[in-house]
Amino acid sequence: MPDNLEILDACSLLNLYASQYLEPILKSRAGEFFIVEQVRRESLYIRKSVETTSGFEYEAVILDSIFQGGLIKLVNLEAEDEIELFVELASHLDDGEAATIAVAIKRQMAFVTDDRKARRIFEQQNPATGCLSTLEIIKEWHEQEHNDLRLTQIALQNILQYANYKPGKNHPHFDWWNAMLQRAGWP
Repeated sequence: MPDNLEILDACSLLNLYASQYLEPILKSRAGEFFIVEQVRRESLYIRKSVETTSGFEYEAVILDSIFQGGLIKLVNLEAEDEIELFVELASHLDDGEAATIAVAIKRQMAFVTDDRKARRIFEQQNPATGCLSTLEIIKEWHEQEHNDLRLTQIALQNILQYANYKPGKNHPHFDWWNAMLQRAGWP
């Protein structure tokens, strides 16, 4: 298998999509990107920018151009050992995370997730292969592409607002997240 294969679970895909910069973020990375069919089926909506009195409205996640352009490839559980590991993991995780971890382990891909439980289970099963978070990827994008500070802040604000994601205080990039948003005037 080639190096730099990364497989995203639903939460990381939705967070990157909500940033409004999914394509440039992934294009800045040297590698290939994948999701499993279960993640495609789970990744349906993000919040809309319009808040109503009854809560947020939602907009559909549309990935057709991302798939057609080959930026993210769709994979399925294929080998018997992938399916067996998926069944084992599905008793502890949702189907998307279980399938993503099974493929990541058996095909030796880096696992991209923002879910602490999924990260813990992946690292217990497969300590040799890397595990990344959305914030790690965005921080690298910011640093490698020498992005305007405002562009990165907008991406983080979008993730907070449209994906409803905020890293926990123990996340290794929590202080970076807070500093970026505070500099932009967000709480």
